[in-house]
Amino acid sequence: MYKLKNAVWEITLSCNIHCLHCGSNADINKRPKELTTSEALSVIEQLSDLGCHRVTLSGGEPFMRKDWSVLAHRIIQLGMKCDMISNGYIVNDDIIDVLQAVGINYLGFSLDGAKAETHDYIRGKQGVFEHLMWVFDRLKSRGFKISVVSTLHKGNLHELEGIKNILIEHHVDAWQLQTANIRGRMPKEWAITDKDFYAFAQFIAKNKARYQDIMTITEADCTGYFSKLTPYMGIKKWNGCNAGMNTIGIESDGSVKGCLSMQDKMYIEGNVREKSLYELWTNPEGYKYNRRFELSELGGICADCKYGGICRGGCSEKATTYTGQLHSQPFCLYDMEKKGIV
Repeated sequence: MYKLKNAVWEITLSCNIHCLHCGSNADINKRPKELTTSEALSVIEQLSDLGCHRVTLSGGEPFMRKDWSVLAHRIIQLGMKCDMISNGYIVNDDIIDVLQAVGINYLGFSLDGAKAETHDYIRGKQGVFEHLMWVFDRLKSRGFKISVVSTLHKGNLHELEGIKNILIEHHVDAWQLQTANIRGRMPKEWAITDKDFYAFAQFIAKNKARYQDIMTITEADCTGYFSKLTPYMGIKKWNGCNAGMNTIGIESDGSVKGCLSMQDKMYIEGNVREKSLYELWTNPEGYKYNRRFELSELGGICADCKYGGICRGGCSEKATTYTGQLHSQPFCLYDMEKKGIV
């Protein structure tokens, strides 16, 4: 049986801002028929029974859900780690008090620009950048650990150095970099090129060791795995996409996927209102794109790659977004190097 380690849970689709690159098209409205408190608490019990190690509460904006603290408290009470990912705009001293009382000490926030005008433009609301800087300083003064996720595209790739300097200045503990996908509200003209992608990887390789005593720098599972840069990016052995292998995504209405980033409804394995999480996780027909992968399924630049059996075509989200099929990573550092296009 596959061991469930991580669950990423969109506890509400409701969001208080309107990001231009949002792949979920989140806005102020909830997803229809979101789980009730009692239903959500049942899901937490089931995650614990499956031996899940870490639950990440996301959205939308998770703090828009009134019972977020009840859910977070129960997750921690059952011995699982609980993280939260927020845009930060709603966070105030009252919320920080509750976070401390509940026992969450690691929070993730999004920062997509080194200047207020860039970040606020991407986030669709003025004042988000300035408030986020306040949140960083307030949380650090109270002993919290902070991670930041930066989603990069043509609209902000040029501000990488500036973002890094801001995070160091505000004593951020960890920084995850990822590239945006052309889905949801993401403008197609913001899509990066191969050269952009390689420069992004070079930035990580250049800075990871240099700042390791100050801030942990990591890449999301969508970068490149058998490149000459890989040893310098801190990428451990890559055995393919984790969706349905040791990770699941739960939508706010109870729909379960291998990964929340896989937007197509065809990847929904079922709903916790109809079947238990145990049934959805142990279904022998479930998550077949990863659990029952065959080399013949490789496509695009992955089709004849010698690493295809290990990599399985890279990140499923990237593959489906850019090529329309699984196991067909569009951005591959190894392929770029092999073809001499960087």
